[in-house]
Amino acid sequence: MAQKNDTIANVGERWNRLEDYLDEHKKTVTTVSIIVVLIIAGFVTFKYWYIPSQEQDAEMAMSRAQTYYAADSVNKAIKGDGANLGFQDIADQYGWTPAGQLANYYLGLCYYQKKDYQQAIDNLEKFNAHDILVSANAAGVEGDAEMQLNNIDKAIEYYLEAVKRSNNDYTAPMYMKDAARAYEVKGDYANALSLYQTIKTQYYTYAEANDIDKYIARAEAKTGK
Repeated sequence: MAQKNDTIANVGERWNRLEDYLDEHKKTVTTVSIIVVLIIAGFVTFKYWYIPSQEQDAEMAMSRAQTYYAADSVNKAIKGDGANLGFQDIADQYGWTPAGQLANYYLGLCYYQKKDYQQAIDNLEKFNAHDILVSANAAGVEGDAEMQLNNIDKAIEYYLEAVKRSNNDYTAPMYMKDAARAYEVKGDYANALSLYQTIKTQYYTYAEANDIDKYIARAEAKTGK
């Protein structure tokens, strides 16, 4: 019983000390409470009002830029037309939104068309998407750009990354063949042959396997098999 009474006394003492502390630091506690409330309110406003409104603005701007891109007006797609933003301004102003991320992807495609391969790579590196096809294509274009810059090893890395992102039977063999061709350019016919054989055995019903035997024969001849 004494232990129970001691516990009750200790609880009462702690409560009294807390009341004393609050009385002594009332101003500080009130200030901290206000700050916490403001932080919470700011977070809610940012997440549920500001971000959606910014995303909506970015999507509207993307629509016009995409129209120019589809019409092969690459410069207007990048820089805008004076009245409407281009991909560059969209990426700069809304880069943290999904639409702003997509703008970096389109910038990469635009600069690749303009043969500015390093700029294409730089923009595609900023792009981050969960869409399998778009994400894989971004890595594939990076591989193409590195090939144009004669960075064969980097190109192979990007092509294999595109294969990894291509969780489907349609695009995976396409990027696999790109990687195999890059291996051939490098003179690494063993790895090229391995990829060609994988395409033949695992993706034989897809277009990339239609003429795969000639690639296999060429790689085998080079490796002496």
